[in-house]
Amino acid sequence: MKVKGLLVAAAAAMLCFGAQKASAIEAPNHEGDFFLNIQGGLFSEYSGGIGASVSGDYVLVNSWWKGHFTIGGFVGTNTSKDEYKYAGTKYWECRYTNFALMARATYGLNITDKFEVHAGAMTGPIFHNWKYKYESGITVDHEDDHEFIFSGAGVAGIHFFVSDNFAITSEFIAGPHLTYFNAGISLKF
Repeated sequence: MKVKGLLVAAAAAMLCFGAQKASAIEAPNHEGDFFLNIQGGLFSEYSGGIGASVSGDYVLVNSWWKGHFTIGGFVGTNTSKDEYKYAGTKYWECRYTNFALMARATYGLNITDKFEVHAGAMTGPIFHNWKYKYESGITVDHEDDHEFIFSGAGVAGIHFFVSDNFAITSEFIAGPHLTYFNAGISLKF
């Protein structure tokens, strides 16, 4: 749980840093703009973990206060490994593989003409697969299983625009079986 606290603190620090440099909130994105986000991810609820995701956000409304409301989707996968060792002896190991297909909605603010922050929620099915390997003495037992769950997740992120249609992006995602810290690129159409 310490990782989640560190990620939330890092997100807050990034948002505060960006807000200090802003003299005013810029105009929202235009209705009909579409963002395609391609990201790699690190850290999950188990030891370490890596992943990749693609998400899309369509600006549906740009007249709610000073921001813009988007709807879209998220497709992501990740893998991680957890193990238990004592005195140099491994007792068990588990490998997890996950695949998520979720709908998402965000609300974003353009802090400057190059820096946008957004927060929102995602929900949808997640396929969770795991493979256990137990080692007890001279025998090794294997156990594989999987489940489909319907779950939700919170998302908070940024876009830093290098040009009008290209941005560096980062998102923190708080949800089961997903990578917590994600970074990559975003294309605006």
